[in-house]
Amino acid sequence: MSLPRHVLPLGLATTLLLAACTSVDKPPIAADPAKAGAEQQKPARAPLATGRPGAGKPLPFADDDEARTVYFASGEATIDAQAAEVLRLNAQRLKEDSQLIVVLVGHTDNLGSPAYNLAVADRRTEAVSERLRSLGVPRNQIRRLPRGSEESSRQKCDSESCRRSMRRVDLVYERR
Repeated sequence: MSLPRHVLPLGLATTLLLAACTSVDKPPIAADPAKAGAEQQKPARAPLATGRPGAGKPLPFADDDEARTVYFASGEATIDAQAAEVLRLNAQRLKEDSQLIVVLVGHTDNLGSPAYNLAVADRRTEAVSERLRSLGVPRNQIRRLPRGSEESSRQKCDSESCRRSMRRVDLVYERR
């Protein structure tokens, strides 16, 4: 049985089109070796965006991790004044662009059981989601992803300042 002549070129074109849609992000290279060692102390951060490449408009706070991060006290899910301001600014950006989606990635420190930490991370993402909703962000622009200590349990972190940086919710932007 032979295939029609147009099948092979069509298959090749489809393969090339799909290959063109993929991208590989390279990790940044530290220009200063002294800073590279200091960066190893910090916990891993969520990527800025997982949306489609070349989607057009820049994503909010692309160059400022702190403007996309809410920190919490140990075992807590209470939003303090500093976190409230971060969320107010993010809510404003989300309301300005209905094509933005924010994924709330909840983290905990490396203390406590995995089940406990996942529950705490879930409470934190819920608190951030509720605050964004109270600021007028539509529910369909918010996704929640509690991670707990999934990442932090693999990191060497013995100081309170390091653990404090782990107890957070990252706001990761995507485009529809």
